[in-house]
Amino acid sequence: MSSRIRSWKLKKNIWKFYLYRVFSSLIFAIPIYVLFLQENGLSMTQIMILQSVYSATIMFAVVPSGILADYIGRKKIIVVNAVLFMISWFIYASSYSFTGFFISEVIMALSSAMWMASGTAFFYDSLRELGKEGEFKKLFGTVVSINSVFWGIAALIGGYVATKSLRIPFWMTAIALFFAMLISFSFVETKKYKHADKKYFAHLMEASKFALNHPKIKLLIIYSSINYALVFTVYILYQPYLKAVGISLVYFGWIFFTMNILAAFGSKMAYKIENYLGEKKILIYLLVINIICFLGMTQEFLIVGAIFPIIIFFRGGIFEPVLTDYMNKHIESYHRATVLSLSTLVTQLLATAMAPFLGWIVDAYSLKSAFLISAIILTINLFILIGALTIINRRKG
Repeated sequence: MSSRIRSWKLKKNIWKFYLYRVFSSLIFAIPIYVLFLQENGLSMTQIMILQSVYSATIMFAVVPSGILADYIGRKKIIVVNAVLFMISWFIYASSYSFTGFFISEVIMALSSAMWMASGTAFFYDSLRELGKEGEFKKLFGTVVSINSVFWGIAALIGGYVATKSLRIPFWMTAIALFFAMLISFSFVETKKYKHADKKYFAHLMEASKFALNHPKIKLLIIYSSINYALVFTVYILYQPYLKAVGISLVYFGWIFFTMNILAAFGSKMAYKIENYLGEKKILIYLLVINIICFLGMTQEFLIVGAIFPIIIFFRGGIFEPVLTDYMNKHIESYHRATVLSLSTLVTQLLATAMAPFLGWIVDAYSLKSAFLISAIILTINLFILIGALTIINRRKG
């Protein structure tokens, strides 16, 4: 294949990746997921157990997925991810019991592990082969924006359809994911800059040693893992929280739409905000915003309380492209997927522990207590971040 044709196909990877994210972001069940499970007889404890199962499955699957992605190629893993993701939602749509939902969560988690291990690495390496890796932060911000915009649109539509039936949005999601699967087959595999070690364990050990010995990567893994794990777990509490502050179900779709649109705006502005603030300040500010919002949610400010989840989503839109760019800058291509998978492993380990713990806090005490404990954990993370950045900067000096 000539270099010109190769370059042309890699450029198509970029817009196809955008299109893939459009269809894979049409999760129409977003605003009524918890309500659907409750309608089918699940308690909040069982719902949190499902989230814990999801996180635990990712925890065990993400590193092998990353190693496979480094060895056999990112595209193959993305295709399998797309197939499994579609199947999981078909199972969800046709299930009526905890067992069915359990099976769906396991399959969905396997899909998510594959995506986490290969999606970002595939996009970054496509740009790298085109000589455009310097544009990653900006272009990946577009990816996050697409995710957020179409999550928002899906939430708006799903919220409306849910007034007729809570099950229909799940079928709609499964159909949208069928088209995402078709697009995944058309991707072109990226170049391997160094052949991954065929001995999986040796490759894992090499990537683990790299992460542990690299001060900045180690810090970013700890920082992002605590953030992602808490935000993921607390996300399940948003629907009960919105009910607690007196918001009618009919407005859930609009609220989730607003959350995702602002997240999209945040992701598009991420590279500009980061360029203005710099690495240290933006990492600190993003954490402080989350702490303030969690504390605000302990007060249950009637209808105005909806502003806090919306702010968290806006902050999340900035967070993802910035953190992903920082991580990728310090990781070589040949074990990028594995190192990113190790980061996800830590995140899911924390989420697996946090989900049942916060679920128990809600049942035993209150939603307010769960948000307060979340704010305390993030405050500890803030002190870790400031201390570690200070030490790293002194060593450089």
